[in-house]
Amino acid sequence: MHNFNEPLPKRQQTKSKKKRSKWRWWLPLGTLGLLGALAAGAWWKLDPAHALTTPRVSSLNKSYALGQQRVTILLLGNALSIINGKDVTNPKVRDRTDAMLLVSVDTKTGKVSVLSIPRDSLVDIPHVGYTKLNEANYFGGPKLAVQEVEKMMHIPVDFYMETTMWNFADIINQIGGLTLYVPKPMHYGGTGNYLDINLNKGLQHLDGQQVLEFARFRHEPMGSIARSFQQQEVIKAIMHKLLQPANLPKLPQIALELRKDIVYTNLHDNQLLALALVARHVSLSDVQFATIPGTPTTRMDPYMHVMLDYWIDNTKWERLLGQQLLMGQPWTKAEKASIHFVVRSGTDTLTQAQQMASWLTQQGYTVNEVIWANRHNHVHNTIVNFTGDEGFANQLASHMGPAGSTTIDNSPYHDVPHLDMIITVGQDYKPNSSS
Repeated sequence: MHNFNEPLPKRQQTKSKKKRSKWRWWLPLGTLGLLGALAAGAWWKLDPAHALTTPRVSSLNKSYALGQQRVTILLLGNALSIINGKDVTNPKVRDRTDAMLLVSVDTKTGKVSVLSIPRDSLVDIPHVGYTKLNEANYFGGPKLAVQEVEKMMHIPVDFYMETTMWNFADIINQIGGLTLYVPKPMHYGGTGNYLDINLNKGLQHLDGQQVLEFARFRHEPMGSIARSFQQQEVIKAIMHKLLQPANLPKLPQIALELRKDIVYTNLHDNQLLALALVARHVSLSDVQFATIPGTPTTRMDPYMHVMLDYWIDNTKWERLLGQQLLMGQPWTKAEKASIHFVVRSGTDTLTQAQQMASWLTQQGYTVNEVIWANRHNHVHNTIVNFTGDEGFANQLASHMGPAGSTTIDNSPYHDVPHLDMIITVGQDYKPNSSS
């Protein structure tokens, strides 16, 4: 864990009438986190005497061989990026965090996990009360944010980085932009300033400014939660682009550019530079993404004194995601049994659905019931995943049949008790006997 005895700078006051930008730094923060996490693992191997800056990691290093541990990094995107049209990078200023990601890297295998933590998560901050998680940085800087995330996820956080990036569009342009599929028309503003969003539907090549617009857009029913999925798609596209042979020589330059915009961190500069040594060994298939599931609500905020939107995290999945996804520890028998399924038959027989239910039971999970689907002519298998864990759903899909036989709907809304996933068995059901 981080040493919380270090002093924090006092917050500078800003007038409430000043206009804050709605720029969201989740996207560049995710890029920085992936670079930082991978570099942390590389620097650990290069020079453990300098890399292990936290008591937990230092202690573990005395007992275990190098390269056999997990490193966790909390990434914070400070909302106070633009005031009255001016970039604010004063390290003595801190504000609410618009983006929070918890990144875990297995320094032995190179596998990386990225967990999106909803900024609107309801937490009980000491001496403040029940409010949004993003207020932690306002009241206590990154050290309080780390404490709240550790309390929420039940795992230690080794490193942290906080940023107020403004030059991310230039970084995207340095690697030649990104090709992304825009699932719907995205339009907002129209006043001709930097907050405008103007993207059409379809697969297209976007420059840095357009990528930021894609990442910021949230004017749809799921709001900020839906935006997290868009931003995950951007991170995947960034990694795919960075790992192209032509871009490998640019990685040190990109890492140095990113480092300029880190306001608070306990990571070394060398850890970011070390990315160039490990990037060629990283595969996008080794990166897992997840979002803490939960339910939306509104309540009176004790600090703002207005009704605000909140996200009520599913506490069971906070623990399960922290344990397996971030720390690499298998679920216990009791934890597996706490994961509930409903299996539906999308064909004219219950036999295959019952086979799937039997397999899930053998794996230790709980099947609530096997029922008929709404129709009996489903060609593909389908999974509606309320767990927030994309990798878990992908593993189940790989058992149900070859690639392309199962479609997955990852929904962050977990509002039905004792129901974590709905599986519909279709005509393409051909279970993998080796799984």
